[in-house]
Amino acid sequence: MPQTFGQKMKRALKWIGRILGALVLVAVLGFAWMVYSFNKALEPIESVSKYEEVLADWKASGLIDHFPSSVPANARNVKFSSCPSFLQGGGHVQLRMELPAEELKVLYNHATESAKQHQDGGNSVTLINERDDGLWSTHPHTLAKGTYKFPSDYRIFILDAAGSGDWNHGKSMGMVVSLQRNEVLYYTEDW
Repeated sequence: MPQTFGQKMKRALKWIGRILGALVLVAVLGFAWMVYSFNKALEPIESVSKYEEVLADWKASGLIDHFPSSVPANARNVKFSSCPSFLQGGGHVQLRMELPAEELKVLYNHATESAKQHQDGGNSVTLINERDDGLWSTHPHTLAKGTYKFPSDYRIFILDAAGSGDWNHGKSMGMVVSLQRNEVLYYTEDW
């Protein structure tokens, strides 16, 4: 029996509805995947096993040349944090560890000779706020969550730092040493 125009139209509308429904489902799933991927990309990497991979990613920047090429075998309580720069957001790499006192003293003396500036404790803008020629340093990414400045026994050595006049874009790299805790922290910030 031949179909009437109305029956043909109903059948066509059903197919169009199914196709549109499938397209909406694909769009919703695609958007959810994009949001998930975006959030995942902005999470800091904190696994020490990713250290050498992260160094390879940052190598071309020249900002990690002062970092050890691998985590020293005698390092204890190693903490790591890395987050790549994204759009207008800044990135960082930090490696913090305990080392034997003799080895730490050598690093401390080297940093004392090499640093452009240093500060005892504080955060990334301590020297900027205290001195006309103050340089940007780092945030304590590898200390306990909710810690926004280094305790006073941490000496922050700024090996190099540069900004764009108003510090909207810049970089800072250096070391943070606590002789009291036998800790060294290598850092770089790029924003």
